[in-house]
Order: sequence, then C-alpha cells, then structure tokens
Amino acid sequence: MDLLRGQKASIRQLCGGLELEVELYHKAPLEIDVSCFGLDDAGRLSDERYLVFYNQKQSPGGEVSVSSGAASGSVRFHLRLDALPPQIAKLSFTASIDGTRTMRELEKGYAGILRDGREVARFSYDSAQFHAERAIVVCEIYRRGDDWRFNAVGRGFNGGLKALVESFGGTVAPHTPPSPSRPGPAPAPPSPPGSRAGAPSSGPARGSARVSGPAPVRSIVSALPTHVCARMDALARQCRGDTEYLASLYKNMFASLAAYPRVADVPIQAVACADASGSMFDTYHNGRIQRAVDKFFAFASTLSDAGTMDFWAFGAKSRQFGAVTMDNVRDYTFAEAGGFERWMSMLNYQYNNEPEAMRDVMMIYGALRKPVVVLFLTDGRIHSDWEIEEILIKTSRFPVFWQFIGLHGEAYGLLERLHEIDGRHTANAGFIKMDDIDDITDHALYGELLANVDGWLQEINAKKMLEH
Repeated sequence: MDLLRGQKASIRQLCGGLELEVELYHKAPLEIDVSCFGLDDAGRLSDERYLVFYNQKQSPGGEVSVSSGAASGSVRFHLRLDALPPQIAKLSFTASIDGTRTMRELEKGYAGILRDGREVARFSYDSAQFHAERAIVVCEIYRRGDDWRFNAVGRGFNGGLKALVESFGGTVAPHTPPSPSRPGPAPAPPSPPGSRAGAPSSGPARGSARVSGPAPVRSIVSALPTHVCARMDALARQCRGDTEYLASLYKNMFASLAAYPRVADVPIQAVACADASGSMFDTYHNGRIQRAVDKFFAFASTLSDAGTMDFWAFGAKSRQFGAVTMDNVRDYTFAEAGGFERWMSMLNYQYNNEPEAMRDVMMIYGALRKPVVVLFLTDGRIHSDWEIEEILIKTSRFPVFWQFIGLHGEAYGLLERLHEIDGRHTANAGFIKMDDIDDITDHALYGELLANVDGWLQEINAKKMLEH
C-alpha cells in the first residue's frame, strides 16, 4: 500500500495488532541520522528517555527500540504500542543532517510499516520535496481511541536536529570539548551499526537533548482577561487526536499574549491571505504553507471569539475559501476545495496580484468596526508597489492592519520600505521576512506579531477608530 503525504491509516487495520516495525530508508551521499521522539498530549518531549536514536537505542521498558535494517542505509524501529505508558501520545520519526548540507541531496527515502517482517505500507519521498531543509519529520504514529494511526508527514525544518528538538519543547546542549588543562576522557567505542544511515561521520559528537521547563501558567492567567482565559482553556481541550500538535503552538501563543494583554481586550478578526501563484508550488507541496496555516490558526483562534480563521488565496485573481477550523486545519492546504493545486488553477497561477487581493479583502472586512488583522503571505516579486502604497494609504482610516509575511522569496519591494510611506492616517502595516516559517521560534513569531498589533491598537484607540 503506497501512502501519500498527509494520508493516514489505522495501525490495527494494517498490522492486525499494535506490534510492528517502522523502517526508515535513505539513499544519499551524506550521513543522515534518524530518531524517534516519544511525545505527550501537548506534542512535547516531556521525558527524554523516550527519545530513541543512535545514542539511546531503546525506551525504558523496551517499548521502542532501534536496530539496523535489512538494506544498507535503512534503520528499523521495533514498536510495542500497547506497552507504552499513557503519557506517550505520539511517536514522531525524524531524519536530520549535521553541518551545512541539505535534504536537497537526498536521492530517495521512505518510511515502511512492517508486520512480521513484511512491508504492508510505504510512504516515499525524495529531494524534489525539499530545498534548504536539514531535518524532516518523516511520519508519526499517534493514539486514536484504542487504536493508533499512522500519518505520512514529510515536513522539513531548515534548522536540523536543533530545530526538531526545539519544536518538541526541548533544547540541544552544545558539545563541550575537554579542558586543555586536563587530558580528555577516552573516546567512547563506536556505536553498533543500525541507527545511522549513509557515510560515517568524522565530525564532533552531537549535542544532547534536554527538556525545557514549563511555562509560567499562573503569570499568564493573571495577565489576561477572564474571557480570554476561558477561550484558551476551551481551545487547549480540543487539542486531541488529529489536532494535538496544536497544543505547543497554543502554549507559545498564550505565553506571548501575556506580554501584550491589551491585544486581548477586544476580539480581533484575523484573516490569512496566501500567495498561490506558480512560484509557490514547492512551498505548498513540501508543507511549508500548511505549517504557516497551523501557526496562523493558533494566533487567529486565540484572538477571535469564533475560534476560527478566515482564509483567502490569490494568484492573478483572489478568492475566499472555507474558514479554517479545528476540524479541517491539519490538512487545510491539501484538502480544502480540492487543495492548493486546484486553487492555483482556479486563481490563474501565472503571476501574483497583491493589489487585487487586498482590494477584495477590503470589500469584505472594510465595513467592520472592529479590529481586523490580515496575515498576508507572499514570496515576493511584488506586482505593483504604487498600487499597494495607494491601498495602504486609503485603508489607514479603517481598523485593518496588514501584516505582510515574506516566506522563501525575494524582491519584496515596498514591503521592505513601509516606513517610507507618507500620508497614512495610522501605521497600518508591518513586514516580517524569513526563508522558512520554522526559522523563527513559535514564541518569537507570536511575540513579533503581537508587538505589531499592540502598537497599532494603541494608535487606533487613541484616534477613536473603534466602535464601543
């Protein structure tokens, strides 16, 4: 059975039970390290003993263990899912590269599910799905009632192992060389083969993962209005099963919001508007835009009474799609209205027309007398600087804030010179640029977004632009 990216399958149906093997195979002219992270309900590595990799070959009770696979370049994880403690809600299987080389050099790879040594399902991938990534979340196996489900993820991280560990709530301690005044300890014997793929390494030892402390929940609650805390609690309770991965995003959003409590004083309508022109195809295909949607949804649903996020996409034309909700967020860019490839076709993917999209968005939200934040995602090569400038000047008298986000692109034009625009009634726009949505931590991303919104809200309140 061949699985596509984003496809899910029942482990009981595939394997007839909950004991199985997951084989990760990589063919590449470089060394690739594989790991299995045992995560809790919040998607965090809360117990580092459940990180199984080349330097820690099994979990405490042997529920997860790693050994060499049958083929060169393959690694097998033996799983006894029914023996895992209840706090382990998900197993995340990853691949990472040391140094500066990237997954673009990967010739091919796959994750296979084996029952009694026989492959029953496979998720395949290759370099065409990646660009500058140095780590991949290949697949996940997560609890679903009395069953477990397999999810073909294929999501990349530019930051390598460090970005992976941090995304799971841990930190990577750098390797510390021995003091020159003392002889260093004798080198450890080489690990047996089986938990590594590719050529042997001559570099320094890897860092070790450790778990960071919990967020100061009491200080967060005391800083925010009661109704916002109630909304936070309701959202957190919904992070189960297919949406449990959102829990860590909400935690970072809540912690960031505590630093800007004024933003929580009134409900804010947050709207995502994403470039769907042809140059964005790979960015959608490798899951970067889906990852951005996940992060934007946590931001939007925290600030909105509705707990949803409106969504637009644009090429030469623009269109509003169905709202992003807890029920559809996980695979939104791959499933909503036929998925991103269908969007590109219907919106004329040949070029990106930002002014057209901005005008269409204003037709819907310009009449609202409550704050609206538009998370406007683009990869650059802006269509018309002067039209965007004109729109920003005209809309500066409305309670609409344009948060432009440049992702994996270039030639952002006016967006990098927003401060030079004269004639605006309010400073109604901001710009954040990054190569990958995971280049900045979730806490830092939300902090920057909230800082921009907080400053703008203070200005429009001072100018009495909101209905009370």
